[in-house]
Amino acid sequence: MYKIFKIIVIASFFLSFIFAPSSADAQGYKGGYSQEKKQGKSKDMAAKPIPKIFSSKVTSTYQVEKLDKLYDNLLASLWVYASTDFVYQKKLSAHIKPERFKTTRYSKEFTGDMKAAMDNLNQNYAKMASNIENAQKKYIEIKQGIEISDHEILEKLWNEKISEFQEKSNRYFKMQGKFLNTYKELVGFILNQGGSYYYKSAEREVYFYKFGGYKLYGQYVDKLNMTSFEQKKLLKTMQPANIR
Repeated sequence: MYKIFKIIVIASFFLSFIFAPSSADAQGYKGGYSQEKKQGKSKDMAAKPIPKIFSSKVTSTYQVEKLDKLYDNLLASLWVYASTDFVYQKKLSAHIKPERFKTTRYSKEFTGDMKAAMDNLNQNYAKMASNIENAQKKYIEIKQGIEISDHEILEKLWNEKISEFQEKSNRYFKMQGKFLNTYKELVGFILNQGGSYYYKSAEREVYFYKFGGYKLYGQYVDKLNMTSFEQKKLLKTMQPANIR
């Protein structure tokens, strides 16, 4: 399972890819390293405390705080996986920039990154499913050390939060699949044009000779941008600690 420090390590990574300024969305991500001294690790005073989603509802506060961390780690792992998806989104988007249409486009220009992006999605989905399964096992272990009087409340809350997370994470991955399928359709459209387009340097735009080509191209690009925007919007509802 990914630990929360990994979300801090890639803070600058998210600045570039998840909440990078764009026509659709502009957000910010900040994080930092905990400095390690000879006496031990110093506390990061700027770090946000992990939300007490579970420990605030029961009497076994100390033990249940482990579940707060466990759940926050799940959120962090999704953000780590999402960062790689956005790296590929950026790579794929670079292939359809208007200036790339100065010459005729060929399938080999797209296939490498398209395959890598799909492989990455499948791997991330499998890893996330494994993380959730491991979290469930860890929950059972932690529950054994909790007061029996807290079990009923905890069981209901845990199941609700895990079900919610699973539904949202699945929805996120479906969005990434939608992005990649839309991109595949766009590439197919470009290749079918057979070079019937040109780049207008004065306007820095690509235009199509065939009727309706420019409009259809724009619709594909808008759909890609909107899907990416919706992914970022969904991720914001599942923010781990130390994202501000």
